[in-house]
Amino acid sequence: MASITLILLAAGRSSRFGRPKQLEPVGPDGEAIMDITLRDAFAHGCEHAVIVVRPEHRTLFSERSKHDERITTVVQEEPIGTAHAVLVALGSMKGTVIVANGDDLYGSTSITKAVHHAKQGQANEHALVTYDLANTLSANGPVNRAVCQLNEPGCLTGSEEVTGLQIDDQHVISSLNDRQWAPTTAVSMNLWVFRPTIFPMFHSLFAHHRAEGSVSEFMLPNVVQHALPQGHTFRALHTGDNWCGLTYAADVDLVRRTLSSDK
Repeated sequence: MASITLILLAAGRSSRFGRPKQLEPVGPDGEAIMDITLRDAFAHGCEHAVIVVRPEHRTLFSERSKHDERITTVVQEEPIGTAHAVLVALGSMKGTVIVANGDDLYGSTSITKAVHHAKQGQANEHALVTYDLANTLSANGPVNRAVCQLNEPGCLTGSEEVTGLQIDDQHVISSLNDRQWAPTTAVSMNLWVFRPTIFPMFHSLFAHHRAEGSVSEFMLPNVVQHALPQGHTFRALHTGDNWCGLTYAADVDLVRRTLSSDK
């Protein structure tokens, strides 16, 4: 069986956060969120990890992982989207990959579900870990989420980007257009399992993206939305975990409290 590799996306600009959130010390022992994701992934069966970083962070990340031969750092020279970042990391990989954001605290159960599917799931099925919307909101401001459409067998059929989601004092969740959403609405937090069968699509779609001269970013939902009608199946792996992340600088205290209580 080919090895399983974690791809951590850590090349974001952190524009709302105000500083490089990928390296923010939040754990009880000064760990960054990505350190915890790496620990959980390795503990449950990932053999390797590739961290995708910005050019100016190359040395910082390389120094952090230089004593762990399982971890490789690669540079996304242009900030042109999450699917491009994955493409940079893929290189000549032949095995299944798990893709995660470097600044999202997914929860150990969620990482376990992703690794278990990578190891034990149907060989022709990709997967997405889905969260209940109410478990992914920030107390410090509105967030954007990809709301998932699922069929009866529990597979992804599409997604919708919803902006400005927040919860009020009456626990009502609404978006920027005042539409209300159920707390259990399934959303994506960018925790994917990709089988090698989809790798050629990353290459071909990006080549087309470049040939068209598109100025938009090349994002993971672009690849998934193209893959679905081509017969690729994405199993939805529901988790009851509470997500924590660093959207806003004020989120740091919540993440630290969460990790402190888990210790």
